[in-house]
Amino acid sequence: MALVPITRAVDLVVTNDAATGAGSLTAAINALTNGDHITFHIPPEAGEVHYIQVPPDGFPLITWNNVIIDGYTQGGATSNTASIHAANNAVLKIVLTGTNGNGLSMYSAVTNFAGFDYPNLGFGDGELAILGFFRSTNAWVKGLCIQSAPHTTSSQSPDPANNDAKAFCFAPDAPDISSNACQDFHVSGCWFGLDPVTGQVAIMPDGHTVATPHMCVAAYGTGTNGTVAGYTNSTGVDPSGTIGVAPGSSAPRAEFNVCITPYGFDATGGPYRVSGNFWGVLPDGVTSADMSDLDSGNEVSDAYCEWGSGHDLIIGTDGDGVNDADEGNIFGKYSAGDADLEFYSSQGNMVFAGNTFGADINGKSFETGLLYPANKVVHKFNTDSTCQVRFGSDFNGISDALERNLVVDSVLFDLTGTPTTNSHWISMRGNSLTNTSSPDGTRPPIGDGQSSTGGMDQYSLFIDTSTGAGPLAIIPFIGTASATTLSGTCGLPVGTPYTNLFVDLYEADPDPTHPPQGKRWIASFQDNSAADSNPGVGAFTFSTASLGLTSGMNVTIAVTYTSDTQPTIASVSRTGNQSTVTINNPGNGTYGIQKSASASPTSWAFIAAAPYGTATFTDNNNPRSVYRAQSPTATGQTSPFSDVYTIP
Repeated sequence: MALVPITRAVDLVVTNDAATGAGSLTAAINALTNGDHITFHIPPEAGEVHYIQVPPDGFPLITWNNVIIDGYTQGGATSNTASIHAANNAVLKIVLTGTNGNGLSMYSAVTNFAGFDYPNLGFGDGELAILGFFRSTNAWVKGLCIQSAPHTTSSQSPDPANNDAKAFCFAPDAPDISSNACQDFHVSGCWFGLDPVTGQVAIMPDGHTVATPHMCVAAYGTGTNGTVAGYTNSTGVDPSGTIGVAPGSSAPRAEFNVCITPYGFDATGGPYRVSGNFWGVLPDGVTSADMSDLDSGNEVSDAYCEWGSGHDLIIGTDGDGVNDADEGNIFGKYSAGDADLEFYSSQGNMVFAGNTFGADINGKSFETGLLYPANKVVHKFNTDSTCQVRFGSDFNGISDALERNLVVDSVLFDLTGTPTTNSHWISMRGNSLTNTSSPDGTRPPIGDGQSSTGGMDQYSLFIDTSTGAGPLAIIPFIGTASATTLSGTCGLPVGTPYTNLFVDLYEADPDPTHPPQGKRWIASFQDNSAADSNPGVGAFTFSTASLGLTSGMNVTIAVTYTSDTQPTIASVSRTGNQSTVTINNPGNGTYGIQKSASASPTSWAFIAAAPYGTATFTDNNNPRSVYRAQSPTATGQTSPFSDVYTIP
């Protein structure tokens, strides 16, 4: 018998706050191997905050897999336990501070480590990291406070005056060199640009410049080298990862980040998950930290989060029934930027759910009294791509209410380009919108930049405007409404595949100076379903007797044209006390698996959820059951809201 040595992951302990030398963070990073953890035990551990200065050329580049850097291991540090709609109560004791202007040049570090040039690296000389990662898979950084000069002065860059400080940088290798793509990084429980003692914005020694990195997290793709002998060109690759709450987290509230920077997250590609974060809001959850107002507006940028070629993105709640109440984001106003979220190109499959835009943790607006809001939620959805967007609930029976977005005193979207196929759609269902309009207040509140005629070009792909009321058919019409009945009409679908019509009823924004929109989602109905007593397509009459409508209430509707493909159960098998169900769902979005103990079910219990595709679930409960797969009903194009109708 041969004894094979086994390498075991170890804790590398930081025991002092010196920049370099024995016991320093630099020494711990240099000692890393796969699977290691960096922990902090700097005396005294009775509660004081320790500030670790960034060395002159930055901390070493991190190139190992499955590493964890955990600031919460320092004595006195505790992670947040409050909900996303409460003040963040984390206590951070480790601050990495680049207020000295130091940082790690990502381009120099990567090329020096690899020993050759990377002509298509996503990072340049002037992009300097507090912590830089290259090739590193499953890296997790948590419990750190980051302070920095927004622009560094490192001698590693040929143009120090233009250096941008980035707290954490993630760079994949070129695909013709290796498959190490910096996948599945995780940044959680960190504070950026804050004083961990007071919870206020950190200030540089000059007394006025914000002591925040220009960016919290940067994750850029790397193209092929092309100059390396023996390799041919191939498509570049992007990192992937999570900012905030990871899927299925056992402690989701501990993973909330608080980000006070000109740029929060800048990335290319996907998949990415941005869940459970404060953006431009102090830890108290109610105080705006808009970079437009701080430091005389000298440190502003484009958006809190921005993507190039963005795809497979979850912004907020994933709706899988696990931690959904703790996965939304709180986006403060950013009046000098282009938007809270921006896409300089987008490829598709995006979910925006459970977020708050333009308001604090209590839903109170950060900027009231504006007829035409300055804040915008999303800039540049690209309609010429195969971009598919869900903004709000999918109404698949799983966490539907938690998927609502709350938008206050903000412009919603603008769309670039003119769609040429039905491959692009935006679905908006179940949201709460107050004073959301275009900058000039003239266009429907579903978007603000589709065309000069209020989005008619966008919706003409889904709605037949050649007959009847013509272009006006795009805006649905409430014919009669009372406490017991809702009747109306909407534009007819052009044809397949968007032939299912869902009518969503909202309580309208009560301010008569605002465009009609849905302050509160009330109910949803399907045209020509059993609940619709009007047999005509695009004409509906629904009973509203159980909805609590009252005389004088203002209501409005929006119609979603969907192309759902219903999931099918491919097989069911029984072994002992376990039932195994295989479901095929070729549509889009998360679908639910439900069961009932009755052969003629009148009620169903949820057992599992999964993205579209083929999946197999095993039910370990003893009773034999009846199963069904429930599809989401939000894969389509949502119309503008109707005019406000007052219930007599």
